[in-house]
Amino acid sequence: MKAWQIGPRPAAPIPAAEAIGGLTLAERPDPVPGPGEIAVRVIAAGLNHRDLMVLCGAYGRDLPPTRIPLTDGVGRIEALGEGVQGLALGDRVIASHFTTWLADGGYGLHVFANDLGVTRDGWLAERIVLPAAAAIRVPEGVSDETAAATAVVAGTVWHALVAFGQVKRGALVLTMGSGGVALFTLQLAKALGAKVAITSSDPRKLARLTAMGADHAINYAERPDWAAALLEATGGRGADVVVDTIGFAAFGQTLAATAPEGRIATLGALAGSPQDRPDFDQGALIAKNVSIKGIASGHRGMIASALDAMANHGIAMVIDRVFALAEAPAAYRHLLAGAHMGKVLVRL
Repeated sequence: MKAWQIGPRPAAPIPAAEAIGGLTLAERPDPVPGPGEIAVRVIAAGLNHRDLMVLCGAYGRDLPPTRIPLTDGVGRIEALGEGVQGLALGDRVIASHFTTWLADGGYGLHVFANDLGVTRDGWLAERIVLPAAAAIRVPEGVSDETAAATAVVAGTVWHALVAFGQVKRGALVLTMGSGGVALFTLQLAKALGAKVAITSSDPRKLARLTAMGADHAINYAERPDWAAALLEATGGRGADVVVDTIGFAAFGQTLAATAPEGRIATLGALAGSPQDRPDFDQGALIAKNVSIKGIASGHRGMIASALDAMANHGIAMVIDRVFALAEAPAAYRHLLAGAHMGKVLVRL
């Protein structure tokens, strides 16, 4: 089979534009499923920001140059290992990228040892072997392209918005930007009857976000005090649930934009890095009685719940562009450029 490999890893993180040049297309033996495993012919794979971090040397340690990248994908089962039940040849499946984190109570740092595209070979190949327990059958109403972009984003957002956020009809949800997490937060929150506020610096993207149902679309280039802008728009109340993708570098504004008794799910650091120190006043956190939770993706059950909701509500992932397998480095470069709106895919 054909498979892309990450190539030699740098000793220290390097710029993403340079790291993409290390990708190599290789011929490898078709993988064979062992007991409890399935072999899947890949239909399409999706890119996430962390896939760039893997190439740069900023995510994952001691990875071999032969590691196959990409965390997200969809395919059809073409072989079953011994003892596999509940799945059949030809089933279309995705998988939780932490393949051993299957349900509530199963999380620990041990899950990072079985992380697709990082510590375990990922989806950027013609075939992949997966633990059958991690696989999730894709409903017929969900397209290949949507399924290929679902696991990381949908699991993360379901964890933030539903499992932790306990979003209710009529609540106000705040999210930032126009990446995959922000777009799916908008789509899922609206499907669940919530209102949504979203930020961006691009007027064209804000217009599209409004057309998708955003109730408040704030241009943070025009209003650097975007939290104040949201408070003005909501009569001083703010957001009940925040899906925070910008991180601690701007957390003071995030907290200011949060309503009393609000819940902040923090899962990204687009305004800086995960090593940033928080910039907020503890007094405001206490006075508002706000809850904060770090979100490390979602387990298999969360992804399955999100997938069911997508099928029931007709939610399709926003796809920016689809590349062929031979064009995988161009797909990474397109993601790196940052002009996309929605997911970037590689179709096999």
